[in-house]
Amino acid sequence: MHPQHQGNPFPPPSREGSTQPVPAGGLQTDLKTLAGAALLTFAGGMVVLIGYLMIGGFGAFIGIFGAIFGIVWLAGVHGGKVFPREGFPTQSLVGAAVASAVLLGLAALMS
Repeated sequence: MHPQHQGNPFPPPSREGSTQPVPAGGLQTDLKTLAGAALLTFAGGMVVLIGYLMIGGFGAFIGIFGAIFGIVWLAGVHGGKVFPREGFPTQSLVGAAVASAVLLGLAALMS
């Protein structure tokens, strides 16, 4: 052991309380996050499907970039986090649901 660094390099664990972060919300926050993740996954898949239906494999490839752009944009809207700790705001969930419904209708018309 080096003479300047004698002893334990890590501080002893605290006995007073837990150092683990406490979750911010409860069941409602978890359900909002689940709904946001499901809608985001569905909308991303629909973008890829619409690209494939329009111009084939290259369209699916472009659709993947479109889905990635949508995820990055959503993260920018929520302060740099794709899945905010406090759950998605209701306005974002409604917007994602409407966008998913429009994409589903567009894909149904194209097939």
